Amino acid sequence: MFRTLDTFDTEFSADSVEWCPIHSFKNIFVCGTYQLMKDEELKSSYSQSKRLGRIYMFQVAENGCLILLQKIEVPAILDIKWAHVTCQNKILLGVVNASGYLQIYQLKNYDEKKILELLTEKKVADEDEVLALSLDWSTGRLMNNNELSSKIVVSDSKGFISLFEINGSELNKINSWVAHQFEAWITAFDYWDTNIVYSGGDDCRFQRFDIRIGNHASASNKIHGAGVTSIHSNSQREFLLSSGSYDEILRLWDTRNFKQPISETNLGGGVWRLKWDPFVQRYLLAACMYGGFRIVDCEKTEIPFVIDEYNEHESIAYGCDWSFLSNKEVPEQILKTTVQTVVLVGTCSFYDHALKLSALYFKNS
Repeated sequence: MFRTLDTFDTEFSADSVEWCPIHSFKNIFVCGTYQLMKDEELKSSYSQSKRLGRIYMFQVAENGCLILLQKIEVPAILDIKWAHVTCQNKILLGVVNASGYLQIYQLKNYDEKKILELLTEKKVADEDEVLALSLDWSTGRLMNNNELSSKIVVSDSKGFISLFEINGSELNKINSWVAHQFEAWITAFDYWDTNIVYSGGDDCRFQRFDIRIGNHASASNKIHGAGVTSIHSNSQREFLLSSGSYDEILRLWDTRNFKQPISETNLGGGVWRLKWDPFVQRYLLAACMYGGFRIVDCEKTEIPFVIDEYNEHESIAYGCDWSFLSNKEVPEQILKTTVQTVVLVGTCSFYDHALKLSALYFKNS
């Protein structure tokens, strides 16, 4: 059962929510926005772009209310994700935007004041008019990454997939290749083997690439009935992968068989984002565009089923994420009873520019 705790007006259309996974900062999350402005609405300082955005950073108070920590004016944001672990002792946030850049921000703590600072950025393509659409970090199964460089994969509006590596404050493009005829809406690492990258595009193709053996797909299919918009690797169950599409179908995959999914479940709306829960990775949180938000129990991968839905938004359900706060870490004022497990969830919607913080209550078995 969902219970709305607080709502925030992002002013610009909201499309991304991401909770910080790093210990001591798990009560912090960010929201990214995307606004297409008319000429008469543009301020002089933004005369170079009609696509504007903001990064909002929030902290959850003990009473379950939102505290705005920071607002950053940026080009319109398409996707935003934290590195799963600290990278060389840095807490890093990756952002891809409508100006075609991959940006890396560092979360810093100055005398208990938490702020995001731009660490480095790189254009994903040489040509103009390219939108960077999605990103993923290679760090999904790591316990710590303080001695290693991290990889980031980015998809763009020209159908390209680009691979980057960050080492300290140095961000370098390793490779880039054509993966799709139209927009490459989504790309993601296989967290069990980060040499493997998946992509999905508006051409309905769902593809797998092995970055060690060239730029051609090692597997490809067109099973999705419309553009492929979401992919997420399960970091606790090897070979398990989820994909979502404009065709409203959630598909679960055994990555050893790319010809046919394990199961197909209609979620009643285009599946823009899929997020495995950060605790047991049994549940999927799905943003289903015109169908609201869904919680799907995937314990039995052959027959996943919707166990809850959240329909408090009045526009397209775009961004969603689970908090990494465990039941013991959730503020006491939010806990209703001891017989329930409580997880905090952030959701956002587009044209009504609404961000909502909710508590999701599971009955303890």
